[in-house]
Amino acid sequence: MKVLLLGPPGSGKSTQAQRLSRKLSYFQVSTGNLIRAHIQSDTELGRSIKGRHDRGELVPDDVILEITLPNLEPAGRWILDGFPRNQAQARALHEALEKRGISLSRVIALEAPDGELIERIKGRRQSLATGWTYHLEHDPPPKKRDDLDAGPFVPREDDTAEAVRRQLEIYHQEVEPLKQHYEKQGILTVVDARKPIPEVTEDILQALRPARAD
Repeated sequence: MKVLLLGPPGSGKSTQAQRLSRKLSYFQVSTGNLIRAHIQSDTELGRSIKGRHDRGELVPDDVILEITLPNLEPAGRWILDGFPRNQAQARALHEALEKRGISLSRVIALEAPDGELIERIKGRRQSLATGWTYHLEHDPPPKKRDDLDAGPFVPREDDTAEAVRRQLEIYHQEVEPLKQHYEKQGILTVVDARKPIPEVTEDILQALRPARAD
């Protein structure tokens, strides 16, 4: 299974990718986490993209490809979160997978109104230990630090109101058209992200069952 999650910021892509990876024993490939890891580690690549990232702007395609493609193992079972984010990246992903003799099994598109997404993001927290994403109300981080995730749990640097509005604008312009692209391939399922987190997870699992049976 090769699964792709699409959705605007705040729709729960990372949360659902985390839950699905645990339930299905799939490898989660989060471009956002990969980017933030480079920034936090102060690598040369991280320094070159920090300004763009903090302003909520898209990271250049060649950088995204450089950090993402090595994680998409042909024999692996993975869930890709945060990539592709435009038509050029979708083509690059298709070409890279085709060279490996594989293709996407299912594309899940999470949907919710912009106003609700902006409110959600106010409560979003990320673990500096694991990169996992939580929400203070809907999916709170562990109250006690443990071996699974010791935290600390902090707001993301790109979760400012201005950055989120910019991210949503970019999403509608660049990412949302990809739904039609994958719908034409017959592998798209749209899921209502306004539901409680466990219900969204179950809806995604339901969408994956036919492909999992192949």
